Amino acid sequence: MNFQALQTKIEKATKRAFIEMFEKHADEGIYSFALYSDEGAMTVCPATNTLDFINNLSEDEREDLPYCKFEPAEWKYEMIGADDDLEFNL
Repeated sequence: MNFQALQTKIEKATKRAFIEMFEKHADEGIYSFALYSDEGAMTVCPATNTLDFINNLSEDEREDLPYCKFEPAEWKYEMIGADDDLEFNL
């Protein structure tokens, strides 16, 4: 596997994902963008969170505020952005 080529592909896809999310959801108050992987490093997942999402949590959801705020897998837009570009065959 050519890791330099993979790194370049991930970098470009990440930039596209961020731009896509910003263009579609900037008015929601984006405050976080993350790129993360699973424990086996077989996936690359973008995630974006917004102030609107945090400010509109239900009372029940507010009990999990730290997760909703700091855990990318719980964010408003998880695994969304540059969908085709982040499909890799590792």
